[in-house]
Amino acid sequence: MNISPIKEFLQSKKIILAAIAGVIVVIAIVIVVLKVQNDIAVEEARVAEVVRLEEVRVQTEKEDRAREKIIFSMKRLIETGHAETALAVVEKNKHLMNDELEALIHLATEKDLLFRIENTSKYNYSELAKYYAELASLEPDNSKYSKQLQGYDKKLQRRLEKKLYAQAQTLPMRDFKANMDIYAELMRLNPDEGLYESKYNRYKSKYDKFMKDLEKFGEKPQKIADGHYVEVEKYLKENSEFPETLQMERCTDCYFTDSGWLVGCNYSEQNEIGTRLSEFLWFTISNSTVQKVEASGAYTVN
Repeated sequence: MNISPIKEFLQSKKIILAAIAGVIVVIAIVIVVLKVQNDIAVEEARVAEVVRLEEVRVQTEKEDRAREKIIFSMKRLIETGHAETALAVVEKNKHLMNDELEALIHLATEKDLLFRIENTSKYNYSELAKYYAELASLEPDNSKYSKQLQGYDKKLQRRLEKKLYAQAQTLPMRDFKANMDIYAELMRLNPDEGLYESKYNRYKSKYDKFMKDLEKFGEKPQKIADGHYVEVEKYLKENSEFPETLQMERCTDCYFTDSGWLVGCNYSEQNEIGTRLSEFLWFTISNSTVQKVEASGAYTVN
């Protein structure tokens, strides 16, 4: 019987078993190390959470103490009629806001607005309306504030109505658009006043006719850079014996008339013996063409 192969087989089996045992030991060591590391991490996390909770507790207690002081101060300020100061205090400490502080802000705002109303002239309708509008928004269920707001709104409307009507009396009657606009606003403020509607319809009729006339006469002539009208210059050159000597001087503004656009211009030109003569004339322009020329005394500009 050959013993050597058997010995070699047994020897190799021992080596394999030893290797397996070594691997198992390494795996066990790794598991132990990982568990230890995990336990350390868990403990560190627990300690960190304890520290964090303690910091939160300390900060919360600090904020609670600060909040208590602010609430106490606000209550005292509100009770002593210093609601505006109370609002200024809480404005600097918004980070401490909670339901109680919000309720105090609401109360302080209301007290401050009431204080402002008390110290505002009863004839200052705009300021009073503003304060009651804020109160009505703050306390929508308080009918007193909304009624006061409506009352001051009406007073403001009446005051504005009187002011606009007085302004309407100063407008030139030929300024149809301005009169029409102001009576339209008066109709909006007081739709029951028949006078406003009558005036509006009258000026609207005149304005509509005026706009049709504008279309009939073309665009309004405009002065060029040196202050005269090209329509007038063109007309004078076409009707001058010495057009090359023509010099345009000053011109008036452009006025609307029943006949067209009216402008007055000074100009000069030389005659046949070389003497320069200056003259002022009125020119009626329609559709960019001079239709009529009149002497200087034909119109007076106020």
